[in-house]
Amino acid sequence: MAKFSRKVHTLSINKKIFLSIILTSVIVISLIFIITSTIMVSRQFDLTTTASLNELNYISKQLDFSLITVENFGKTIAVDPIVQALAIKYNNNAHVFTYLDSIALKNRVETIIQSTKFIHSVSIYSYDRTLLATTDTSTTSPDIEGINISKSIWISREKMQPYMVNDTINVLSYLQDFYSYDFGKLLGYIEISIPETSISDIYSYNSKRGYGNQFILDQYGLIKSTDGFYKLYQYYTNFLDVIDGKSSGYTFINDNIVFYKYFPKLNWYIMHEINRNFFLKPFYTIILISALIALCCIILATLFSHKISKNITSPIHKLIDHIQHVIEGNWEPMEELQVGEEIGFLYREFNKMLTAQSKLTNDLIKEQKMKQKLSLDLLQQQINPHFLYNALDNVCSLAEIDEKEKLTDIVMSLSQFYREILNKGSSFITIENELSIIESYLHIMLIRYYNKFEYTIYCPESLKNEICLKLLLQPIVENSIYHGIKEIEGKGIINISVKESGNKIIFTVTDNGIGITQDRLATIWSETGNGFGIKNIDKRVKLYYGNDYGLNITSEPNKGCTVTVTIAKRDKN
Repeated sequence: MAKFSRKVHTLSINKKIFLSIILTSVIVISLIFIITSTIMVSRQFDLTTTASLNELNYISKQLDFSLITVENFGKTIAVDPIVQALAIKYNNNAHVFTYLDSIALKNRVETIIQSTKFIHSVSIYSYDRTLLATTDTSTTSPDIEGINISKSIWISREKMQPYMVNDTINVLSYLQDFYSYDFGKLLGYIEISIPETSISDIYSYNSKRGYGNQFILDQYGLIKSTDGFYKLYQYYTNFLDVIDGKSSGYTFINDNIVFYKYFPKLNWYIMHEINRNFFLKPFYTIILISALIALCCIILATLFSHKISKNITSPIHKLIDHIQHVIEGNWEPMEELQVGEEIGFLYREFNKMLTAQSKLTNDLIKEQKMKQKLSLDLLQQQINPHFLYNALDNVCSLAEIDEKEKLTDIVMSLSQFYREILNKGSSFITIENELSIIESYLHIMLIRYYNKFEYTIYCPESLKNEICLKLLLQPIVENSIYHGIKEIEGKGIINISVKESGNKIIFTVTDNGIGITQDRLATIWSETGNGFGIKNIDKRVKLYYGNDYGLNITSEPNKGCTVTVTIAKRDKN
């Protein structure tokens, strides 16, 4: 690797540019190939899966249509006058119900269903579940003993094939009870059977075309209908791995992709199992075509890169010469040259960079001057003689009345206050020190305005060692006392809290003073005086932390005021 790096380093600029362009071209073309192929494959996959799921929806609708048709036949048979009359005749006296009555009942049922192709048979049972009549042509017909028909139900069962005693046919039977519409008395039960082959005929054409295997499962994973690939009533071994609740979807299992559609009427699942390679075959073609296109693009890129590198070499040397002048301290822009559009753009952008660099230098100088001015304003505020004189007046007053404890208290608080704010002259201190400053200040103001207000300060231990700008809170608290609490008749309350939100630290100062009107708020934000006010705190925060941070005031007249200062967490160094 080191040898290769040294070899590349010794190449001419022409070859370096050529290699750079061709390498960039290969990377870009490769990325385009990957992204395009991914998008196309993803789109094709979505279309294919949507088509497969739509196919299952179609099967579901066809099956639902068949079931609804059967249920409608059941309702029609149940209220038919002849069926009602013959069922009542049997219920009144089973002995008078003759074979001719059974034939008449059968003929009436056949008239109603009109030889519907997908119906295997219709059977009428009495209230005691005796078979009264059936269109089933087999020699025997299964009874319905032991089946709970408290409401209409669908069940799978077997019936004899017509004229084939030893052979059976799998059917899906609809069972319902029916009542006398004159007396409301239970007359019997109706069974309408659909052969499983009628259900599989709905979807088996896909299997014949080689589009995978389709079948239907019940809620336990047993196969209730099949295109022939699986056996009926066989357990589908992948049932628990495929089915995800009562919904539709697909999943990859072994070498197959399995689509499924929940059929709520029967609590069954319509399945379509496709071989993975068969399903993905169109995607391989897409990827192959994309790869061939990408290869052609790389060959063309190689030819053009060689020509472009030669055209770039001459202007690049001039650019390098000017860079050398810049290194020596000459920041004058380059003179315009008659070169190609790309190199001309590079020249212009280079000149813009030089101009921007000069502007940036000037902006940095202005910013430093602004920081120095704000720092001086802060220092002036820290040693505000007005506050100091008032504190000293209080000291004198306490000395005259011989209040030694309060005198000691105010002197210690004043000393602590100025020790903290003047310590080392740094603009940044810990939050713990910032809260110590404000607590000393509040202690002094409590002595001056005895019993006028009370305060609370809350800060989690985890935030006390975080770094913040010095003297963020004192001007805010001073405004709360002088312009808020001082003007009310009752006792003032000042609450100071510190919390974190993500990578932000939020200081909140609330009071129950007279509040601030909207006009006064507008005046505060538009103040241009020399005083170190609320607006200057916002400027300092934005200057050091960025425009996403700063100060916010919310207030209503006579309802107090809330001021928040948001800063960013910063490295303690």
